[in-house]
Amino acid sequence: MAFTLLYSLCGAGFALLQLLAPVTARPIARSTSSSTLVALQFANVLEQLESTFYAQALQKFNQSDFTAAGFASAQVPLQQFQAIFQDESTHTTTLQSAINALGGQTISNCTFNVTSLLTDVPTMVAAARLVENVGVSAYLGALTLINDTVLSTAAATIMTVEARHQTILNVLAGATAIPQAFDVALNPSEVLALTGGLISGCNLGIPANVPLKVNNSGPIQAGTKLDFTSAALDGTIPVQNLSCQFLAGGLPVAISQPLSNCSVPANVTGSMLVFVTNSSQPFANNIRDAATGTIVAGPTMIFIDNQQDALAIAARPGLNSTVTTSDTSSATTSFAAPTTVTLTPATPSTVASGTVTSSVTSTSQTMAPTTVTNNWTAVTRTISPSEVSSILASAVTSMGSG
Repeated sequence: MAFTLLYSLCGAGFALLQLLAPVTARPIARSTSSSTLVALQFANVLEQLESTFYAQALQKFNQSDFTAAGFASAQVPLQQFQAIFQDESTHTTTLQSAINALGGQTISNCTFNVTSLLTDVPTMVAAARLVENVGVSAYLGALTLINDTVLSTAAATIMTVEARHQTILNVLAGATAIPQAFDVALNPSEVLALTGGLISGCNLGIPANVPLKVNNSGPIQAGTKLDFTSAALDGTIPVQNLSCQFLAGGLPVAISQPLSNCSVPANVTGSMLVFVTNSSQPFANNIRDAATGTIVAGPTMIFIDNQQDALAIAARPGLNSTVTTSDTSSATTSFAAPTTVTLTPATPSTVASGTVTSSVTSTSQTMAPTTVTNNWTAVTRTISPSEVSSILASAVTSMGSG
């Protein structure tokens, strides 16, 4: 219950300074300052992480890097990344001022492990996309836990900005700007399962779900059979007693399948969260009713990129090629969906005993009047955000040791 309260305040923490500033003009209620301080410290660590990521990305990559990644103009992504960086930097410095005003100290001994996210522009864009999508889900989860209407409104004002970041990153990834009519809320332990692996050297005081890694290196589409690795899949629970569950925006409950035959459901575009549970009962898509006690590992996040907006095509035409057949009325457009990111050494084909291994079967998506396939046309390596969440979370088990 304590970490739930912490995160609920943390969710509003990004905007809380608007309520506290100018600090000298606002009396601080001593009865609530302690919990507020803890919340601000945690929020500040997350903002430090995001600021570090964007700062290093902007420092490393130049215009030619973005052009090589398929962007029509390097100024398009550069302008957006600079704007997002400014947002995160403003949050960081404002939170620091609030923490000091409350008589506390910022947590400054964390190490942010973002180097593997910056191997090239496609990897960086995919990682940023995942982080922003997770951020929106984190705010949604926080809003369900905040009873104070002022704080919940403050948190919501920041959530809308995170949603704007989410949308522009979907576009820059060359996919669908608004793929679903709804987003999915996550609780604190679920958020840290996805992102906690980037933070080390400090104890945030919030338990994380056991991370779940998707080993698939190729495109992930409807019908793809997923292969997982997790410390929780150690044979303690027989595989036949485990299920994989898919959550996406708009689904009232998860799509539950046997873990031994876990395939991506059809008719979904955009992000999907994948859990491993010890129950086949479909997982409720709301924080109040979700049977979190059945979660064995996860979530991890995958992206099903089977459509592309005209806006994404205009921004990143290098992901596409058009081939006209002898029948001039027939043309095939190849959309290179950015669906695989490898941020750590590739998982061996033979995994450790106790993990779950399955073959990978990919199917292409056919949409009139074009046929969508999955092969890069303008970049030299195939990447995808499907493994980002598991990679980002791969170090989370060691986070507390720092």
